Amino acid sequence: MTPNWMFWALAAGVLGFTAWNCRGLRHDPDRRRAWWLAGLRAGAAVLLAWIVLQPQFRRRETVAERPLVGVLVDASQSMNDGPAAAPRSQLAREWLDSAAFRKAGETCDLRYFSITRDLAETVPGEVAFNGTESGINRALEEWARRYGHEDAAGLVLVSDGLDTGGGGPVSLAVPCWVMEVEPPGPAATARVAVWQVEPPRRPVAGAETSVRVVLQGWGVDGKDIPVEVWSEGRKLAEKRVRFNHRGEVAEVMLPLQPERPGSYAYEVRVADPAADAAAKSQPFVVAVRQEGRSVLLLSNTLGFEGKFLRRALTTDRNVRLDSFARWQDGRWASLGDGGTATKDTLDLSPAALATRAAVILADVSPDALNPAQWQAIADYAGKGGGLAVLGGPNLLGSPLAAASIGRILPVPTPAPHRDGRFGVRLTDAGLRHPVFGPLFEAVKEFPALQGANSATGVASNAQVLMEAIADGQARPLVVVKQQGAGRVAVVLSDTLWRWRVAAPGWTGKLSAYDTFWGQLLDWLAPDQEGLQSGGRIELTSERPFYRQGDKAAVQAEWIGKGEAPFKTLEATVKDPAGSAKPVVLQAAVWQNPEGRRVNGFRGEMETPLTGVYEIETHAAWDGGEARANTRIAVAASPEERRSEAPDTEFLHAIAKQSGGAYFARGEGDKWLKLLPKPHHLTEREVVTDIWNHPLAAAILLACLCAEWWLRRRTGLA
Repeated sequence: MTPNWMFWALAAGVLGFTAWNCRGLRHDPDRRRAWWLAGLRAGAAVLLAWIVLQPQFRRRETVAERPLVGVLVDASQSMNDGPAAAPRSQLAREWLDSAAFRKAGETCDLRYFSITRDLAETVPGEVAFNGTESGINRALEEWARRYGHEDAAGLVLVSDGLDTGGGGPVSLAVPCWVMEVEPPGPAATARVAVWQVEPPRRPVAGAETSVRVVLQGWGVDGKDIPVEVWSEGRKLAEKRVRFNHRGEVAEVMLPLQPERPGSYAYEVRVADPAADAAAKSQPFVVAVRQEGRSVLLLSNTLGFEGKFLRRALTTDRNVRLDSFARWQDGRWASLGDGGTATKDTLDLSPAALATRAAVILADVSPDALNPAQWQAIADYAGKGGGLAVLGGPNLLGSPLAAASIGRILPVPTPAPHRDGRFGVRLTDAGLRHPVFGPLFEAVKEFPALQGANSATGVASNAQVLMEAIADGQARPLVVVKQQGAGRVAVVLSDTLWRWRVAAPGWTGKLSAYDTFWGQLLDWLAPDQEGLQSGGRIELTSERPFYRQGDKAAVQAEWIGKGEAPFKTLEATVKDPAGSAKPVVLQAAVWQNPEGRRVNGFRGEMETPLTGVYEIETHAAWDGGEARANTRIAVAASPEERRSEAPDTEFLHAIAKQSGGAYFARGEGDKWLKLLPKPHHLTEREVVTDIWNHPLAAAILLACLCAEWWLRRRTGLA
């Protein structure tokens, strides 16, 4: 950098001050000493001015840019195979440390990567051959995507060619030079591996479900491979799968039918000599949850009320909801978790209804069911069932309602339906009734409804819990009554879903709408199986299936009214070898498979062994205790095709398709001849600072010290 006028002025000042300081030396009688002092001071001044001016040396040079060459090293476990004296990993290291690679690094920009499950940058000395996968094709494509757009001249592949990703060799836009890590051996042996076991997400006791198994086969083209599922020493099912070409991935569904709630241990077995060790026995666990109250919901349409009602009912884990909606052609379709149709059929026989804790009719048209079905629903309510009927134009507003189910309702029918704006208010009976109770005392105003049925009165044994205000008059809105051994509730509106918007004064954790339906079900079907009063712990795992070495998450959820009566949970884990270790579960929040936010307890455990881990927990508090247990299956990882000869045919194909070459051991010189030479020449200016050299500072300090020493020695001040 050229010094500006301030630097020049400072340098001139330094020299001027030095000249003024030396003028007194003219009168020194010792002329020799005077010349020495003047010389030392002048030298120090010149050096100081030199440093202040910061001079630089500039020169121009021509630089050749080195072409980029990627070096991809297979770091999977199969690279440890081969002759005991010289395994493939050793030959790979010899390649990376060879004179050929060192010489290539002088003319090319070598960048090193390791291939396992993912492509990762590395350095030659840090490659550890312990990966459980080697997606060679996937890694080559990833490298080409990330670096192929740069000034890439090619890439080097150091691998045995045993790709676990399957498929033929990938095509590349740059040459791929393959380095041999073991001489060609016999043809690749047949192999079948199990990659994934996916148990059913929400199995129901007594209902048939299935487990999904994903397999991959090599060298078994056109052969039927039996895949079996076993439990407690019994074969439960078998299906056959056929692989049509090398490395193909296939899947099979095996049926299961757990009879009772609980945790069941199963095994997937591939009954073929080609199955690897892990495929011969892959354990998995199916957790059949203890289901709470079984609720049947029939909706006349797919409107807002049915949508929000399904959400409200599934929020309560004490409820197992079966929801059906009526199509325009009159058919009933079962709705799954996401509101989509399933193949389940509607059964309203007395025997089927007897298993239900409650039945909800959301404005079902009288002609949607036959007389026998209406009679079965009426008998169900009289024999101890819980029945809730929602308003709307179709059921309560129809003259046919009296003939279908009106005789057991707490309001006379028909009750005409009309749209409008209807305010609502709780009655004194409603504030004391369990359907509303203390939680609703602070609510002074509810969101207005957009439609209501006008009932002319109520039955003699009915209670009006909430009223709708229409034309200045209060009319029944929520009415309940005892019907024989059962209970019946009527909601004379189909827009109660507007309560999903928080009402003024509401302090509950759930919305007023969700709370109303939860408490209504508690009243319709009280304390079924003790779930309402006692509560229980449900112990699950974060995933249904783990691989060896994974960290498994254990989750505990309190199923009951109110918050859990404990702050932490202690669990005991027994591994497949029989050793037991404690695991502490801390408060945590997660999302369950149904998409619901769960507040519970969570902890992690190590899984060094394969097999089934058993987890048990026990909690005790004043007034109660609860126990829970579950199982977690841990399967061996389908390691990178161990004990197989290198697939040199695959490696030759990669080299040929890319325009590269295959090099045996000791052919590094041949590879060097194919490497491109630097071809991009760039001229650049090189600037070197010459003012801050350590020698300049040393001479300056020496001049100052010598001048001080000379003055002191000769007695000068």
